[in-house]
Amino acid sequence: MLRKTLFALAAAGLAATAQADRMYAVDASTDSLYTFDSETGATLSMIGPLHPDPTRYVTPVSMAVTNSGLIYVINNSPDSDEGLSRVDPATGLATHIGGDVRGSISIGPGSVIYGTDLAGRLGTVSSSTGTVRLLGGSTLPRLFGLDYNTRDGFFYGITSASPGSIPELLKINASTGALVATIPLSTTIVGSAPGSIAFQRDGTLVMTENGRRLWEINITTGLTTLRAITANAPQGLGLAPCIADFDGNGTLDLFDFLAFQNAFDAGELEADLDGDGVLTLFDFLAFQNEFDAGC
Repeated sequence: MLRKTLFALAAAGLAATAQADRMYAVDASTDSLYTFDSETGATLSMIGPLHPDPTRYVTPVSMAVTNSGLIYVINNSPDSDEGLSRVDPATGLATHIGGDVRGSISIGPGSVIYGTDLAGRLGTVSSSTGTVRLLGGSTLPRLFGLDYNTRDGFFYGITSASPGSIPELLKINASTGALVATIPLSTTIVGSAPGSIAFQRDGTLVMTENGRRLWEINITTGLTTLRAITANAPQGLGLAPCIADFDGNGTLDLFDFLAFQNAFDAGELEADLDGDGVLTLFDFLAFQNEFDAGC
């Protein structure tokens, strides 16, 4: 019966494969975790504040999201919340870790957190302590965003910029932390500063701006194209994992349903998508919802 249900769901859901990437961000006005559409900037779901006290976590400047859906943010103030924190993707609530990591973080090679220390040097970051183990490279300018490009194996960072000035995109060696190239953007900042950057699954780099703008950046030329005006003010940007891409090939199709069914039949916990500890029809429904939401 479940097998028939799965294939019925697959037939009904195959038309939903062409949707844009979902991205996590923290809304600067409410300090709340939410998801948005990377093409249109439209808010998809408002998840919840990083802390119930509005005086806490008031400057979450950077985000890193693992392939399994763990979310980390860097916060700059107040002092009690500085450094690394882990964020619950279901509620938005942050748990403070601390450490000497500042500025920006990203998931890099080996699914490890990378980030900059107080002096602006790149290193790996302990997920349990927030301390930076330096790679030994350049002292970088202050970064408002950092992300790893899996297509060319380099980190890219966006520098701070005041209204009317031009940010620079930095290309950084992932092994040594050395600065490889500096690429000025083609557009001046309109809002208060860049919000953050993140790569889409197709390799396109997007940047948010604290003036509620969403940009696309050519990482070779620095050409910056406006995509959308956003309802919320996204910062601390991170690509949401694609749960529905169950076979991990980058596309949503019937083979993802087959991969999910095989995991379900084998009793693997990764098929427990509703998180209740048992494998039931509701996990199939949860998978269908993820598939319909797209990646």
